[in-house]
Amino acid sequence: MKELVTVIIPILERQIDPTEEKMLHHALDILAEYPIIFIAGEGADLSVVREHAENIDVVHFPKHFFQSRQHLGRLFLMSDFYDRFNWCDFLLVHELNSWVVKDELYYWCKQGYDYFKTGPALAHAGSAPGILKRISGLSEEEKRLYGSGYADNGLYLCRIERMTATLKSKKKLAHEYRHNANLPYADSLFWELEANRFLPHLRTPTDIVRSHFAQYGVQYQNGTTLPFALTGISHNNIGEISFFKTLPETE
Repeated sequence: MKELVTVIIPILERQIDPTEEKMLHHALDILAEYPIIFIAGEGADLSVVREHAENIDVVHFPKHFFQSRQHLGRLFLMSDFYDRFNWCDFLLVHELNSWVVKDELYYWCKQGYDYFKTGPALAHAGSAPGILKRISGLSEEEKRLYGSGYADNGLYLCRIERMTATLKSKKKLAHEYRHNANLPYADSLFWELEANRFLPHLRTPTDIVRSHFAQYGVQYQNGTTLPFALTGISHNNIGEISFFKTLPETE
């Protein structure tokens, strides 16, 4: 019988900063009842991770995928990546710029969707392309602008079988996104713009539903309903995020 969900935490080649270490410690704590697997480049130094959890499970991939977030996005556009974890139904990919607020992971896996990720943070709320524009296709410049809104948006929940099937059915297009060095966060762009273009391959939630799944930390306002997770967190903005001002010092 398959596992329902496994948590995947990528570790890039560069050194983890104190904010990322805080995200790591919290993820290991709040998601402790689920299988947690770290993915890293071959020969990666994981000593900082082992300070928080001595016995960790690690799956290694070629080192070049972990040189930067841009390189990691290429890995997330390969069906082989998802196939490595086909012993479970779902993956929660949890980069170290996200914070699970409350353990609702089982609940979200059972909602009947294939892909959850909060939308991009755009400079203008009305600048997201409409359905007709999505069908006709965005220009390269429009893709770059849209992709930039996914900076530090490092949390998504996906059904492995459907991700693999989508990548195989759109193999040529996925290859183009993987190898286009001019597209920021090409993986997020592909899933947002291409997966359901013309024909639906993934069951995705409405904007309202996915706002309950995850929100950008800087956009969260005290007094509103907390989502499952906050994302877009870095050492540059964590001091400005109201949620973290309410946490005990031990967090």
